[in-house]
Amino acid sequence: MPPRKPQHGFRRGGKQAYHGPRKAKTFEKSSGRNEGTSLEEKVEAVKLGHSIDEAMGFPRHESGKKKIGWLVNIKATTIEDEKHLEGRAGVDCYFIEDDGGTFKATVEYEPYFLVAVKRGYEPEAEEWLKRAPGGGVLKSIKRVEKEDLSMPNHLLGYRRSFFECRFRNVSDLLAARKDIMPVAEKNKKNMNAMDTYAEVASANAGFDLFDDSRDDDKRLNVSVAEGSDFIVDIREWDVPYHVRVMIDQDIRTGKWYSVEAKHGTTTLKCLEDRLARADPVVMAYDIETTKLPLKFPDATIDQIMMISYMIDGQGFLITNREIVSEDIEDFEYTPKPEYDGPFMIFNEPDEKAVIERFFLHIKEARPTVIATYNGDFFDWPFVDARASVNGIDMYREIGWRRSQSEDQYICDYSAHMDCFHWVNRDSYLPQGSRGLKAVTTAKLGYDPDEIDPELMLRYASEKPQTLAEYSVSDAVATYYLYMKYVHPFIFSLCTIIPLGPDAVLRKGTGTLCEMLLMVQAYQKEIVLPNKHVTPKESFWEGHLLESETYVGGHVESIEAGVFRADIPVNFAVDTTAIDELLEDLDSALKFSITVEEKKSLDDIENYEEVKQQIADRLNSLKKTANRSEKPLIYHLDVASMYPNIMTTNRLQPDSMIQESDCAACDFNRPGKTCDRRMPWAWRGEYLPAKRDEYNMIRHSLENERFPGKYPKQPMRSFQDLSYEEQAGLIRKRLQTYSQKIYHKIHDQTTIEREAIICQRENPFYIDTVKDFRDRRYDYKGKQKVWKGKTDALKSAGAPAAEVEDAKKMIVLFDSLQLAHKVILNSFYGYVMRKGSRWYSMEMAGVTCLTGAHIIQMARQLVERIGRPLELDTDGIWCMLPATFPENYAFKMKNGKKLAISYPCVMLNHLVHDKFTNHQYQTLTDPKTFKYETHSDNSIFFEVDGPYRAMILPTSKEEDKNLKKRYAVFNDDGSLAELKGFEVKRRGELKLIKIFQQQIFKFFLEGTTLEETYQAVAKVANQWLDVLDSKGRTLADAELIDLICENRSMSKSLEEYGTQKSTSITTAKRLAEFLGEQMVKDKGLNCKYIICAKPKHAPVTERAVPVAIFSSDISVKRHFLRKWLKEDPTDMDPRALLDWDYYSERLGSVIQKLITIPAALQKCSNPVPRVAHPDWLQRRIRIKDDKMKQKKMTDMFTKSPLEDISNLQDPRMADMEDFGT
Repeated sequence: MPPRKPQHGFRRGGKQAYHGPRKAKTFEKSSGRNEGTSLEEKVEAVKLGHSIDEAMGFPRHESGKKKIGWLVNIKATTIEDEKHLEGRAGVDCYFIEDDGGTFKATVEYEPYFLVAVKRGYEPEAEEWLKRAPGGGVLKSIKRVEKEDLSMPNHLLGYRRSFFECRFRNVSDLLAARKDIMPVAEKNKKNMNAMDTYAEVASANAGFDLFDDSRDDDKRLNVSVAEGSDFIVDIREWDVPYHVRVMIDQDIRTGKWYSVEAKHGTTTLKCLEDRLARADPVVMAYDIETTKLPLKFPDATIDQIMMISYMIDGQGFLITNREIVSEDIEDFEYTPKPEYDGPFMIFNEPDEKAVIERFFLHIKEARPTVIATYNGDFFDWPFVDARASVNGIDMYREIGWRRSQSEDQYICDYSAHMDCFHWVNRDSYLPQGSRGLKAVTTAKLGYDPDEIDPELMLRYASEKPQTLAEYSVSDAVATYYLYMKYVHPFIFSLCTIIPLGPDAVLRKGTGTLCEMLLMVQAYQKEIVLPNKHVTPKESFWEGHLLESETYVGGHVESIEAGVFRADIPVNFAVDTTAIDELLEDLDSALKFSITVEEKKSLDDIENYEEVKQQIADRLNSLKKTANRSEKPLIYHLDVASMYPNIMTTNRLQPDSMIQESDCAACDFNRPGKTCDRRMPWAWRGEYLPAKRDEYNMIRHSLENERFPGKYPKQPMRSFQDLSYEEQAGLIRKRLQTYSQKIYHKIHDQTTIEREAIICQRENPFYIDTVKDFRDRRYDYKGKQKVWKGKTDALKSAGAPAAEVEDAKKMIVLFDSLQLAHKVILNSFYGYVMRKGSRWYSMEMAGVTCLTGAHIIQMARQLVERIGRPLELDTDGIWCMLPATFPENYAFKMKNGKKLAISYPCVMLNHLVHDKFTNHQYQTLTDPKTFKYETHSDNSIFFEVDGPYRAMILPTSKEEDKNLKKRYAVFNDDGSLAELKGFEVKRRGELKLIKIFQQQIFKFFLEGTTLEETYQAVAKVANQWLDVLDSKGRTLADAELIDLICENRSMSKSLEEYGTQKSTSITTAKRLAEFLGEQMVKDKGLNCKYIICAKPKHAPVTERAVPVAIFSSDISVKRHFLRKWLKEDPTDMDPRALLDWDYYSERLGSVIQKLITIPAALQKCSNPVPRVAHPDWLQRRIRIKDDKMKQKKMTDMFTKSPLEDISNLQDPRMADMEDFGT
């Protein structure tokens, strides 16, 4: 209903009426601004940016013919305006043309946010918005209608009205936002549920529910109010400006555009049919620097020794002859034929010349992508600082600078691709294998050169050629890692995410997911929710909650030991399970053909034959239920489990509703099926104090006074404190009270709750998940097509260029499908991320619990026919008898074959029987609100295997297994999966890492379990011999390398305070003999060994830095005497080490991996030197005892308790009354 205009303007109520407050609420234009930078400086900065862009080959396209370009980068900018000093907002788009030329285009777009107003009071609010916020900086205002999924009864098509407030630039928007936000928050608190429902009801009915006759004379009281009183919400105020432009204008980097500039306006049109990427100039670089012993390089005192870099496959090396002892000649570093590395050398006289040469080459080559490895943290800051020391301004020279808001280096015309971010987020490499050397080995397939950082400075003077080869090896590895993995992956993501390549590389998957949802919401005209803010105080049954979450996925380790496909194991097959499988066989096979494979049963020629083959195998299992035979080791896991649980059950944050939402909904009718009810497990950690005790503590605090916010400010009362400060004080005081009264601070409870999932909610979230799942499958299909085309071109003898282009298309589609997989898997985790727009603990809980139920159901079936070994969150590792039905193929009438895996078929049939959503509703007619109900289930198991072997370690504690720790081998003996072992971990003893790396392949030796354990024991005995002989066979350096521990200090020593650890002790001792400056900064590398002295001291006090053994004898003796509390007669490390400590460390690993699993598999101890724990020894003794005594408990069975029903008197009889 449009707002009514008053008959006599805005003057109401005649002469006696109140015509507004005497002093209108207005705000200074400058309020909310950061005036730290003057307008002139801002204008100069913009001009400087444009001049740098032009110098680097990016002139602005402002007129002339249309240009076609590939968008490589996008940055927010300011367009000069004579009328408005602060200019107009716009974005600079940087393009690469077909011929390699470059240009930029500036697209102007006004930033905006949305303001919600009480229905019926739009004129007053509009007048205030134009006049007051920011001192009247609003440029234009218009009314828009959007769907707000948080409004009650919105399914009937109610669209909420908002004011779209547009501004000339971002600083104007921020000024207005600062003034509007507190007003909106205050008014929103005063709105109740009745106000919200009244707004919806009046909008749907076409009249004002509570104020239909809106005469001016009847609204005298309203005229007293200020226009700001009717502003109830502000939305989309925190969308970054460049993201806003990219969403609204549908601009994405990594796509081709035609760019037209007419009459001062630039427009971009996307060329969707052009898929192949342009080739930007890519540069990868790495620096080598001087450093003090054991210290991280310090840019204030250290210098750059070498800069090595590659530009489009050609290598360059710049050396600093002040440090490098001789000129380096051109050479080639090609670790593998496909990683070509010809290097040209520039020998420069000093550091300044090195930096000038480097910057000059950047200006000549004009790279649009610069790749580094950890360049945000080390390379760029170091180059920037050294350039500054030498009087060179890096930004003015090449346009690179540190970002003001984040710790990263950025450039307008070029993207900074720090490959370390890709490794951390997208490589799936273990935590301890993310250094460049480990990544190169894992991803590029070769072992790069390595030099100990402590030796680099010496090599610069003694072995400069060796240092040069090491230096360029990092640049080569970074360049080819970027080109092979990072480049196609990131620019594929860029085509779907409204962010520049720098942000797509660095942001978390949750942020990428949110960006995608924002795009979908904008296209569906849904208003974005504000970011979720966790309430400072929440209660459960009167208790103040410390934290609340949901119970995650179910992970369980069931068995431990060595399981091999060629060594028989015992199976106890449940014959009733086989009967059930035989009964369901026909329906399961039909389900597999028609539902899973989407084929017609009429097209199958040998259905009965395959069915009979499976039935025969099942019947043979039934005849001999207890059997010993070779196992099939399988991993049965659900494909994309969480996304598919979400799509099957229509799980999305806006669908998680309460009974009150249903009560307000017009579709709420008896017998409705649109409310799917599903369980989830809520876990709360709370303070034991109850509500009355909470109130008592609060009342006590209200009578106290507290220090001012800043020094020298007067004391404040409790009421003067902010809500956050009040909540913090109450929580702290209540914790102290709970500790004193209840002798504990926390209690924990887990409750199964029921969630209601609306099956009619706007499905934009779930459609996004489905869309990207299906698009990923489409890209996978296209990848297979191009593989076929490439093979056809090769066999036809096509030109090398054509084959190369076809190969590029394979890489393109592979990276596109991988990009979609990353987003697909982040939709579930995103809903519980702090500050997400679409937040729902219930949704995450339902998704997790459903997944856990699916895996537990699979486990229950598997343990009746085989042996489950380990449960993952989305799968089950198991052994099935070798005679269990495995792989079969149906012959089809068209000559093709349809392959099935029976273990998958039986599980999928079971899942679809128990977990299908029969309430799924789809809107078929938006005008009449007609919904169609159907069944939906996209949850399918897939099979991996069979594997050759699986090794599961166990815990040293009784009846406990280690979760998520196993090694799995393929048939060819290669390691298929390694999870949770110390080989992957940082900081573990090198001795243990090498032991485990060596040991795994020996698990494949032998023909029986006894022989296997004996083969493995040989390796264990070798390492025990090394420790027992005190490393007699090893050189000193070799021994220390094996047993020293290497830890980095994440903070400076001072920040650790009174904490105790081996690293802290080492740091303190390093400071003692190398100087206090060693420990002032974070990042100190602590290498230490554990000594036997002082006796009886804890391990943390017996850590000795390895560096002491490289110092002079007098220094070494002085400090060892001080630390060991006695004069060391022999300063050989062998005499000082705590050999029992290291034997215990190795013995612990041997127990977990070898001896305890061997005992659990009824094998004698293969390593007698490592004794079994007491609990295990006791079990073995009882089992082997020939005079075994029966337990009394074995003679009785426990029956369920019966209800007491024979007492006439409900009170129990008194003992003293018996016999009277």
